[in-house]
Amino acid sequence: MPWLVADRRALPLHECAVDRPLGRVGSLTELVEHWPNHEADLRSLTSHPQVRAVIHSRGVDIGSLHLEAPIQPRQAFCTIGNYRGQIAEAAADAGGMGAGAAGRRAAALEALEHRSRTGEPYVCLTSPERVGPPVGDLTIAPGVETLDWEVEIAVVIGASAHRISPTTAPGVVAGFCVANDLTVRSRVMRDDLPTLGTDWIQSKGMPGSLPLGPWFVPAWQVPDPSRLRLQLSVNGTVMQDDFADDMVFDVDRQIAYVSRHTRLRPGDVLCTGSPAGFGAHHGRFLRPGDVVVAQVTGLGAQRLRCVAEQTTPVREPTSPHRTEQELMG
Repeated sequence: MPWLVADRRALPLHECAVDRPLGRVGSLTELVEHWPNHEADLRSLTSHPQVRAVIHSRGVDIGSLHLEAPIQPRQAFCTIGNYRGQIAEAAADAGGMGAGAAGRRAAALEALEHRSRTGEPYVCLTSPERVGPPVGDLTIAPGVETLDWEVEIAVVIGASAHRISPTTAPGVVAGFCVANDLTVRSRVMRDDLPTLGTDWIQSKGMPGSLPLGPWFVPAWQVPDPSRLRLQLSVNGTVMQDDFADDMVFDVDRQIAYVSRHTRLRPGDVLCTGSPAGFGAHHGRFLRPGDVVVAQVTGLGAQRLRCVAEQTTPVREPTSPHRTEQELMG
C-alpha cells in the first residue's frame, strides 16, 4: 500500500484520505497509472498542514518499514552516456592517464557540446524485471566480476505521451525517485560480435540490478531537477558526486526523444544517466560484502549490501529401476 512520509515518519495513505477516492488506491503503481485522476487530490492532501501533523502524531518511524521499489513500471528506459564529466572521464581513461589524457578529455567535451546542440540522447529499453528494492541485500550471481554502479535520477511518467516536444514534457512527469542502473561492465560489448555494438540484455538484465526508491517524490516538490545532487559511496568512500545540470540532454529533451519513437504510458520509468565515477574508472567493482549507498537530494538514499548468490548442488536423480543392493552400495 502507498504511505505518506514526512520528517522520517510514515503513515498509510488511506488513513490520511479516508473520504477521498485517493484512499482506495492499493499501491503507488496503481496511483501513478491513474495519475491524472489523483494528482490534484494528492497535491491538496499533502499541502495541508494538518496532514503533516497527523503523520507526526500517528505515523511510525521509517526505519521500521520494509521498503520495496515504489514503482513497478511496464516500460523502463535508461539513457546512456549523458553526463559531460563521465564521458570526459571515460575518454581520458581510455588511453591511460599519461600525457594524452588531458587532450582526450578536452576533445570529448568539445564533441559533447556539439552533440548537445545538434544530436540526440542514446536510450536503451530495459526489462522492468530488473527493478529491485532500495534497501537490503543485492545478490551477485556466480561469474559476475565487473558489476558497476550508476546512481541516477529516475523520472516517473504520469500521462500518456507520444511525439511531444521538450516544452510540453514537464506536463507528463508524475515525479522522481533514485535509481542505481547496475551494469556488468565486461558484458556491455560482445567480443564475438564486435560490429553489433552494445548488448544491454546481458549487461543490464540481472534481477535486482535496477533498484528504485526509496521514495517517489511528486514533481511539484522538485521544481528544478537540474539542481539535484547525485552521490554514491561504496563502503563509505564517495565514488560519484555531481549535479544534474551536467547532463548533456536535460530531462525534458530525453522525454521528448523517447516519446518520438514509442508511446509513453503512466507508470513508465526513464533513468536519465549517471555522473562520473564509475567502478571502471576507480579500478574496482562490486563484490560480496560491499555496502552501496546511492542518494539524490530530496529523493532519499538507497542502502544495499552485496551478497553472493547461494547455489544449491544438483543431485543426480535416483533411477526407479535401481535395485536395493545398488542403492545401499
